[in-house]
Amino acid sequence: MSHASPLARLLVPHLRPEARGYAEVPALETVLAELLASARAAWPRVRLEDTVFLRSLAERLAPSSEPERTLRAFPAADLFLACACVHGDAAAHAALDAHFLPKVAAAVARVHPGADAVSEVCQVLREKLLTSEAGQPPRLASYLGQGPLAAWLRAAAVRTALNLRRTAQRQARAEEEALADATLPGGTHPELEHLRERHRADFQAALAEALTALPSRERTVLRLHLVEGLSLERIGTVYRTHKSTVSRWLARAREEVLEGTRSRLAERLRLSSGELHSLLRDVPAQLDQSLSSLLASTGGNEGP
Repeated sequence: MSHASPLARLLVPHLRPEARGYAEVPALETVLAELLASARAAWPRVRLEDTVFLRSLAERLAPSSEPERTLRAFPAADLFLACACVHGDAAAHAALDAHFLPKVAAAVARVHPGADAVSEVCQVLREKLLTSEAGQPPRLASYLGQGPLAAWLRAAAVRTALNLRRTAQRQARAEEEALADATLPGGTHPELEHLRERHRADFQAALAEALTALPSRERTVLRLHLVEGLSLERIGTVYRTHKSTVSRWLARAREEVLEGTRSRLAERLRLSSGELHSLLRDVPAQLDQSLSSLLASTGGNEGP
């Protein structure tokens, strides 16, 4: 602890107005020193500045009639580790992998049984916890310290498992509907063939634009799989992730391309909803072939 920068002075400016009572704790400096000491003792290899930790602590303190008691009961070691993870400390990431994520497997197995499913959930959860998306902080930044980090992670893992199971069920239903739709009569109806031939160039342009609009990673993964023939396992090795995550990336990329193609055609053409549906009815079954041709013709300059 530095005499020039007492810990209390680092904490107090970041307290929310409703939590200002903590600033009046007589032993505030001593309590903060104890919290920091216990956190660093729990995770000796983790590196995190006092200022960063105390700001996070201040932002998470709820109003209390007994602020000193609340402070002493705060799970400082858990918040310290979570905060260090959010700020990219490699030792903190390793500690999370070794001490916390393996413990969520039992909770996940009750919701989404099977070794592959559990592995996928843990991988997806880790990505969400530690990776920023669309300018948002990693999900672990939302840990408030209102209970043990292990319990918070179990709840997050169960939510992730339920979401993945629902997604898999929706995809299965969509595949069944697409298969049923493909067996409907009229696939060689002259008017439908004329419609498709008339708008073939519009469709190709919309498909190319939708593919270009994909994030670089999704385009690259599509190219590696469809053009270069890499397996999900091999792509997973390239990106240091599980093959189920790669499968999810590919499924999301295909969905975005289909939706992007549909929306662009709807804007470009004056077709009824029935005509647009007929025009795109066979696209899902032929999508990989169409994307493979487009990706091969563009040369695939993106890198992982």
